[in-house]
Amino acid sequence: MKQEIEQLREIRHLEPIPDISFYFFLALVIVTLLFIGALVYMFWQRYHKKRKTRLRKEVFKRLTQVDFSDSKKAAYAITKYGRYLANEERSQKLFAQLLPRLEKYKFTPNPPPFDAEDIKYYDLFVESVDE
Repeated sequence: MKQEIEQLREIRHLEPIPDISFYFFLALVIVTLLFIGALVYMFWQRYHKKRKTRLRKEVFKRLTQVDFSDSKKAAYAITKYGRYLANEERSQKLFAQLLPRLEKYKFTPNPPPFDAEDIKYYDLFVESVDE
């Protein structure tokens, strides 16, 4: 009987098995959220870029359709739309040259009609921002 007790002492208690399934689950959730976040970001960027392109085309269309019969409104419209479209160095320089020419139409009660030289500056600016 003593021998049987000695054999029983050789049997050890059960060792606990580390359970890391929670960490696997947590890692899976984090990776899934990062993936979904990346997809949302990519779609947002694509939408924002298309929207910006559409807006630029609309502003360019309005700039090219300025009515020169009312020179005061035309001068304000050219200034408004030109500021938005002048984003390259060449177009910024041309817009800077065009702005002083528009001042005589903006701040007078009865402005004169656009003269040919001012329209040429306007056309040159429009060509510089052509889509």
